[in-house]
Amino acid sequence: MKTCSTCGNEIPDDEWKCRYCDSYQQPGRSSRRTGEEKIKTINLKKGMPFVDEALDTLSLELELARSQGVGVLRIIHGYGSSGTGGKIKQAVIQELASLTRAKRVHAYVVGDRYSENTNQGRDLLSRFPGLRSTLVSDRHNPGITFVQL
Repeated sequence: MKTCSTCGNEIPDDEWKCRYCDSYQQPGRSSRRTGEEKIKTINLKKGMPFVDEALDTLSLELELARSQGVGVLRIIHGYGSSGTGGKIKQAVIQELASLTRAKRVHAYVVGDRYSENTNQGRDLLSRFPGLRSTLVSDRHNPGITFVQL
């Protein structure tokens, strides 16, 4: 297995295109990243879970990411059908605020505030330049949140 050079998810060594983010991979080379450069995407809204299930998945994925040396998680949580913020999004942001206060995560940036024009976005992009490859789709995206571990 190798790690996608864009999103950090594991993909088979012979794959030319990541099944998670659809980015093309360089042939013949492992695209493993080191330490803080590693970026992983998780989809909490997959399967339309209840809030408690999504938070359980978040907790498990945070621990797994730490053990894998992931530097930043891109969390897909959706934003609710009304566009004002779904229950999973609200619960995830509350949980991340609590984890930040407890110093269990370094920082988080909600997608609404993520761009190269905000201090939070600029800081995240400077620490994780690999995020630039998805900036167009992630910028001001209310359905995602980034977590710096």
